Amino acid sequence: MVGKAWRPMRTRARSTLFLIPAWFAPASSLRAAFHRLRGVRIGHRVEIGYFVIIDNLYPEKVLIEDGATISARSTILAHDESKAYTGSGSELVAQTQVGPGAFVGVHCVIMPGVRVGRRAIVGAGSVVTRDVPDSTVVVGVPARPLNQSTTMTKEVS
Repeated sequence: MVGKAWRPMRTRARSTLFLIPAWFAPASSLRAAFHRLRGVRIGHRVEIGYFVIIDNLYPEKVLIEDGATISARSTILAHDESKAYTGSGSELVAQTQVGPGAFVGVHCVIMPGVRVGRRAIVGAGSVVTRDVPDSTVVVGVPARPLNQSTTMTKEVS
């Protein structure tokens, strides 16, 4: 089919070879190192949880900046082939960026071309389809800014 992703075997092999160690390495620093070997651009002091999926076809299109945290089982995409597979358009490939000090909660999906701003927080289970401004908390499917008047508190017993 026309419009589907095609990458040279060498590029795909490199990304795939380091994928499993990037998921299971016992330390966040090792997981980050394996994702770097796959081609992901990762800054200093980045925390990456277990089973984090960072785009397998275009890892070089993902940028995770200094001090960011990507929690377990989250997915960061840099391409979307859905329109190519359905015959309704071509593949989307775009840089996806997680800004400095940003926090992505457990089991989130960051869609292609999205920028999560500096010190922004993405709540657990959210699907981010649009850019998140700096220092903004977003939650939900699709992710929306949390009402400024709402405060999140934890009861201590």
